[in-house]
Amino acid sequence: MKEIKEIQRFALPLIANQYFNLVMNQLILYLAVNRSLENLAGITTISSLLYALGGILGTVALAFNIEGGQRIGKSETRGFLQLLKSSLLLNSLVGLVFAGATLIFGSLFLRGMYSFSGQLLHLTHLYLVIQSPYIFLTLMLFLSSNLIKIENKTSLIMVSSVVSMGFELLLNLLLVRMFQMGIIGAGIASISSLFVSVALQFFFVRQKIKAALCEKATALKQLIQKSIPLGGQELLEGVIFTLILDALMAREGLEILAIYNLCLQLLNLVKMPTYMYENAITVFVSKAYGEKNERKMHHVFRVSVLSSIAFYLVFSLLIFINGNRFALLFSSKLSRHFSEYLLIALICSLFFVTYESLKGMLQAINQEKYVLYRTFLINVILFTVLLLSCIFITTNFTFLYVLYGISLLILSVIFYRKYRKIMAERTI
Repeated sequence: MKEIKEIQRFALPLIANQYFNLVMNQLILYLAVNRSLENLAGITTISSLLYALGGILGTVALAFNIEGGQRIGKSETRGFLQLLKSSLLLNSLVGLVFAGATLIFGSLFLRGMYSFSGQLLHLTHLYLVIQSPYIFLTLMLFLSSNLIKIENKTSLIMVSSVVSMGFELLLNLLLVRMFQMGIIGAGIASISSLFVSVALQFFFVRQKIKAALCEKATALKQLIQKSIPLGGQELLEGVIFTLILDALMAREGLEILAIYNLCLQLLNLVKMPTYMYENAITVFVSKAYGEKNERKMHHVFRVSVLSSIAFYLVFSLLIFINGNRFALLFSSKLSRHFSEYLLIALICSLFFVTYESLKGMLQAINQEKYVLYRTFLINVILFTVLLLSCIFITTNFTFLYVLYGISLLILSVIFYRKYRKIMAERTI
């Protein structure tokens, strides 16, 4: 019972924080765009790019989370502080390299990658330059968040989010609406808000940071080696898979592509609690692994998976009931059959819960390379089947989502068997 309360006390503030951020980000985007197509195109394009890069490079923080949890489980206080010092240095190096590359090659990248020109190129380049510290600040935010998570004080993350979001909202009202600074004002508001969030979270963990700065950075190589397969996993899931599935859905026509993208938006809402419970698995299991406490590892995994499934089913029901109303906000044409497609997407994505939870479990016990290799192998098979299907048979929305669901089920079975094998070996 104690562990159940501990996990819920960890995960629920993170879930609340994610939904709060989602609502606030939409409001802030509305204010920042200020009815300008140039602002909308510039802000959303650069924000999506930075978000993707932040996710891939943020695996440095995930590596620290796993290694740090294990060292705490082993009661290696000094080793944990050396790991923290190494992470601070690595984050600073990656952040400075990105900032330099943005300032030197930003305009060239926007012209070559997005074919921007004229006023749109000028505005987006200005926004990108203002956002040049983004990766540095994001990595530091991930690091401080992980320190807070390791100490099981996730409510502090909610506090920093509320303060920083309120600050960004206020700056957008002042700079964009009152002083009419457009995309420049929106960029200043965004990066200033991120700085406030980092400053607050560093204040919350200041004692740990001070202690770490007195130690030597002896774990740089270990962090880099740990981060590479985790980054590969993020790249495989977040960029390559999304691009291929998007391209195949686009072949089905504009209406199906629009339905697919709306389904993705709703699925992201349903999946959000699973990500937070995966976070709990990473933190608690890595500690238990360091302590060699197999019973606690099993218990944490079981509680997290059951909680994730409960959230998935409840949110799926609520979203399915209101699916057509949501589609009607965007187009009356989509609302006719939208719920049918949404139901298919929700059912086929159910095994995402077990896949994501087992992936987090294996990564927490130093099996990140196994996870990457198996995911790559199954996805290569999936992509081959998809491409052959496009050539020889007629594909549709249902077929593509069923294949996606099958891949999640297969990976879940593979990961579970690996986990059971490891646990059996540890108990001999």
